[in-house]
Amino acid sequence: MPIQPRPRYAVVAALTAIVVVLFGIAAPAGAHSGKQSYVYLDMFDDAIEGRVEFPARDLGPLLGVDFTENPDTALAVTLANAEAIQAYTAEHIALGDGTTEWDISFDQDVGVLPVSVGPYILVPFVVEQSFDSAPREFTVTYDGIIHSNDEKDAFLLFENDWGTAVFQNEADEFVGFSVGRTTQSVTLDDVGSLSSMAGVRGLGTDAVRTGIDALLFVIAILLPVALLVPRGRLSDPAPSTESVLRSSARTLGVFAAAHSITLWIVGLGGIDLPDRLTTSLVAASLLVAAASVVAWPRTSSSARLALIGGLGVVQGLGFGLAFNGFGLDRRQPVQSLIAFNIGIEVAVVVIAALVLPVLLLLRRTKAAGVVLYGTAIVIAGYAVAWLVERIGDNDLDIESVANPFRVWPRNLFIMLGVMAISAGFLAWSASREKLRPVESPTDTRTSDRPDDALVSS
Repeated sequence: MPIQPRPRYAVVAALTAIVVVLFGIAAPAGAHSGKQSYVYLDMFDDAIEGRVEFPARDLGPLLGVDFTENPDTALAVTLANAEAIQAYTAEHIALGDGTTEWDISFDQDVGVLPVSVGPYILVPFVVEQSFDSAPREFTVTYDGIIHSNDEKDAFLLFENDWGTAVFQNEADEFVGFSVGRTTQSVTLDDVGSLSSMAGVRGLGTDAVRTGIDALLFVIAILLPVALLVPRGRLSDPAPSTESVLRSSARTLGVFAAAHSITLWIVGLGGIDLPDRLTTSLVAASLLVAAASVVAWPRTSSSARLALIGGLGVVQGLGFGLAFNGFGLDRRQPVQSLIAFNIGIEVAVVVIAALVLPVLLLLRRTKAAGVVLYGTAIVIAGYAVAWLVERIGDNDLDIESVANPFRVWPRNLFIMLGVMAISAGFLAWSASREKLRPVESPTDTRTSDRPDDALVSS
């Protein structure tokens, strides 16, 4: 009698898609129009930092500099004229408490932001004022570009502020500057800690969703779990659904515990590795995870979990680097770490919810081997490319290849298409009686390598 696929897999796939739609959040649009300047502020627990962003086409004539529309050329010109750019910025921006103007320093390098409307010149600054806690009321004066052209205006944006639950803001203007309105009073109304933690949670989720190496790592550790029985080969029966779910939960649990350890250590300042070393180690851990697929038939479950734990510790270094890159170590670090950690786990669960239905659909088909080793080879190739980039400081442009797979909702549509194809191939294989048998549930609980009592579903 032909072995028929159980319809619950199609139902799981459909429900997964619905859940992911509900969890998905589209990336906000950038604010840059090419017509305005922007002042961004970062409010830390006891400090204020920020930057001014000038349209190159407006700043160039004022300084007698041709920045050009080419971002690479604009960067070279910007660096060559850094002192003049910083001096101009210092003349046209001021912050204070209404009675005292605070000193501002420009110690960081200027930069260029390439956008479709033309490059923006970035000028970072630091408010050189000691605060017991950063003020929630102050004034900002800005008339850059405006002083020479009364048709121009500018906006103040808060990029990061724990108190108002604003993080990585690129579009929501707070106040505007124009002729006659170049000095603005700022009053920040604090929200509850839970709202702020929810914002940080989103950053944690994005750290995985947009960090393609972390996303691929999750896929790499799930591949053999879903397609092979422990210490098994493709010639052996396929793992049961119960076995896959149980083993996936165990694998992801070990990964979560491991990367959380180093995330917290790095976030609290216990480890401070150079960025290049950290990213190189993360790329190497991805390569090892992909290569471990080959060793699965010779590896016990306990040894594989130990390996995942070790690799997870390395991945945690990357998460810690992202956490500090957002400046979250400088504002409510413990609460921020809790929320960021939760955000990472949410992303891991969503990735697993997308990947596992596909693997469950394919695990009994002839495509299992292609998916297992083909995907591992692709992941290993990405890891090698990233490793070469990060160790040698080379640009292989590997990010442009990976970008389509981390852009929402494009990645959702890709996965929906893969699910549909997988379900169709499973049905075709079943109609021709070409499905692998499924292991015995009893054997999965009592043996690392089930050889007897095979059953089909």
